[in-house]
Amino acid sequence: MCSAVRRALVLGSALLLAGCGSSAKPVTTVSAPAARLKVVVTAQSHHPVLHHTWWYQVTATANGKPVACKIHIQVFFNGFSVGEVGTHVVKNGIWRETIPAKGVNAFPPAAVGQHVEWHAVATAKGYAKGVGVYPVSVVT
Repeated sequence: MCSAVRRALVLGSALLLAGCGSSAKPVTTVSAPAARLKVVVTAQSHHPVLHHTWWYQVTATANGKPVACKIHIQVFFNGFSVGEVGTHVVKNGIWRETIPAKGVNAFPPAAVGQHVEWHAVATAKGYAKGVGVYPVSVVT
């Protein structure tokens, strides 16, 4: 064996033995935190008019790009859920809906003057959930 190779083996063995029994902590890998979904709720206005159509939109993005996700929309009053708008799976990160002027899905007359919040929660695998809030008060 040549002396350079022998020296490298001796040096490598010495370094290996020096590490044995040491109080050095094991190396752990830390994964980066999942990107949080940014959820933005926009609408025709904060004051839908009773017996008129009203549209809203929920957009979910991460790092500025739309994310395919599940969007759950609820109505909150004084911090409590009082209505279920729905859960929607979107491929392009955007959910749009129009609330009709009449029918079972229209704003009820009892909603006039009530200050509520529409909460949109977006979830997607590999991302931290995001929440968007939009205050609404129906008027006549």
